[in-house]
Amino acid sequence: MRKKIIITVIVVLAVIALGIKGKGLLEQRKSEVDNTPLPSIDAKSVPVVNAKQGGLEHRVSYLAQIASDKSITLTTKLAGYVEKLYVKESQKVKKGQMLVSIDAIELRSSIEALKATLSTQESDLVLAQQIHSRNQKLYRAGGVSKEKLETSALGIKAKKSVLKNTQGKIDSLTHQLSYLGIRAPFDGVVDKLMLHEGDLAAAGKAILALSNGKKKLIFSYASKQAKMIKKGLSVYMKEEKIGEVSTLLTTSKNGLLGAEIRLNKPIGMPVGASMNIEILAQAEHGCLLPANTLLHKKEGTYVMVYRDKKFSEQKVDVKMQNESKVLLSVCPSEPVAYGSEVKLASLPAYDRVKILESR
Repeated sequence: MRKKIIITVIVVLAVIALGIKGKGLLEQRKSEVDNTPLPSIDAKSVPVVNAKQGGLEHRVSYLAQIASDKSITLTTKLAGYVEKLYVKESQKVKKGQMLVSIDAIELRSSIEALKATLSTQESDLVLAQQIHSRNQKLYRAGGVSKEKLETSALGIKAKKSVLKNTQGKIDSLTHQLSYLGIRAPFDGVVDKLMLHEGDLAAAGKAILALSNGKKKLIFSYASKQAKMIKKGLSVYMKEEKIGEVSTLLTTSKNGLLGAEIRLNKPIGMPVGASMNIEILAQAEHGCLLPANTLLHKKEGTYVMVYRDKKFSEQKVDVKMQNESKVLLSVCPSEPVAYGSEVKLASLPAYDRVKILESR
């Protein structure tokens, strides 16, 4: 029993000794912690950019087709065989130049027959006038009645009428001869020959196609873009201005609206070919910044300006924007941070920032 009491006392003393020693260690550790210097916080590196004045454009791409500025197909009003072609395809011609002639044998034969008839009618008229003149003399002498004299006068009028009718037919057929010689209505280029020498040219059937040698572009666009496409808009091809929108077509094709472009630069591509163009839909001038300087919030759009050694929000008015740039109505006077919107939103929380060189 005595031995058990001794062991208990020893254990209690050991626990007390350990407690005293632990308390000392805790106080020593606490002192070490209190005297340990705080770790230094590295400054946040932030890239910035200075705003500058400039312009921004909004261009829309379209597929345009090359067409002739002015083109017609020439036909004949009278049927006949193609007698002679005076031109070849791709040949340049002048206004009034003879292009093709149609066989006029039948028409000339009709004119000659009418001329022969006219000659006979002229002789009949002369004879009728002679008879009437004789009747006048006989009437004054009492040799013929007044009725016979008036009849001879009416005969002259009838023959004059027949003569005039025949002359009118001759004039009409002679005028039709001009239809058989087809001339160029304007300076241009022969695009295509549909008929050749010896072919029958029916009335109204195309013989050849002629254009003025100038080109234009035609493109289509959706109805929702109707407010954007206007006359006078500049047109570009590979960064070079080639013309402007000249006409908004009044008819649609396959549900699409259309417009014509007047060219001020020659295009070395044939009529009917297609090419990519850009329409300058909008152009503005103002303050330029990279697109990733914007911070979008419910209250509006902001940029983070570096002022008094820290970043703060500044509300801005965006006039235009594309994938890489943004155009503001007013330029911020201080450098502006750029980066992700998450990064921009967190900048005011940093007391220490390292400004990277402005670009």
